[in-house]
Amino acid sequence: MATFNKEIRIKVTTTDSFFGGMVRGIYNAVVEDLNALARQVSLVEYPLGEYMHCNTPWAEIDHVLMPIRMGVHAHWILGHLDIRNRCINVYNSCWDTIRDREVVADVQSFAFVIPHLMANIDVWQPVIVNGVQRIEPLVVNLVHDIPQQHIGTDCGVFVIKYAEYFMNDNMQCMPNPFDATTERTYLASQLYKHGMHKMTEGYESDPNFLSRRERKARKAAKKK
Repeated sequence: MATFNKEIRIKVTTTDSFFGGMVRGIYNAVVEDLNALARQVSLVEYPLGEYMHCNTPWAEIDHVLMPIRMGVHAHWILGHLDIRNRCINVYNSCWDTIRDREVVADVQSFAFVIPHLMANIDVWQPVIVNGVQRIEPLVVNLVHDIPQQHIGTDCGVFVIKYAEYFMNDNMQCMPNPFDATTERTYLASQLYKHGMHKMTEGYESDPNFLSRRERKARKAAKKK
């Protein structure tokens, strides 16, 4: 939707569920040694727009939507990287049972790693503080007054719909209360419709996308 839907006017792209695992996996190493980030090639490919299909380089957009599985709870939240304002806005569908402090603590690795990731690809520049270059962590904002789940297994569909309403610039129009069961059926029908359309029309989602294997092969060929 973010890449091909002409009705979406916000400059936005997404990550996948693997992104969060990579961020958490390298967090401690980056805290100890900032050069550790350059060695995590897969993570660096995300902001370059090279890791996923239908992605856009982060230098060309204003927002990144990130599905985040919390480390302590088996619960999904939506992280919204606001590139211009250098902050993460967090959408949690279960504020009653998962408190603010837990959410803030859970996304600290993202708040620390992402600015270094942006500097690594020369999108952001370090700031000078007392003559020393520093890369400040992102500000974490918690978004309240949003529809909440009432069934423990609904967090995934809430994350998807938060992202969809944000991309369409109408978060305020998201129904409250929100019927997750109906939305699951709607999402299933949309995926089926899209799959059938691809079969009948015979097209690929992103024909110009090169897989990581293809890119590595081309780089190796150039070296020869």
